[in-house]
Amino acid sequence: MGMWTRRTFPFVFWGLWAAAIIGGSITLVLIAALLTAGYGVSLVIHPRARCLRCDGTGELKGSIYGWTHRRCPHCQGGRIVRWGARFWGLGHVRGQARQNRAHTASTRRRERW
Repeated sequence: MGMWTRRTFPFVFWGLWAAAIIGGSITLVLIAALLTAGYGVSLVIHPRARCLRCDGTGELKGSIYGWTHRRCPHCQGGRIVRWGARFWGLGHVRGQARQNRAHTASTRRRERW
């Protein structure tokens, strides 16, 4: 497991920026700027993440019969495009994010009774 988790990173990231702006510390501003640049590079190098609902398997287990499974309706295959890569990633990654959102909406429509 890395230094950051998907749940804690936004709080640390924006908290550091808020502390840098409020405190007026040049050191904190530089650290926050380096963290932002690192995030941008990370979006290009690693644009996808593991789906939290199915843990990257692409399958959800049955609630009654544990050996059965169905396709995860949230990720359509185990990997999702990271939030930042949807907006600031490379063109083909942004296109994949649009396709994934369309597939997810279609799956949700089909699974309604």
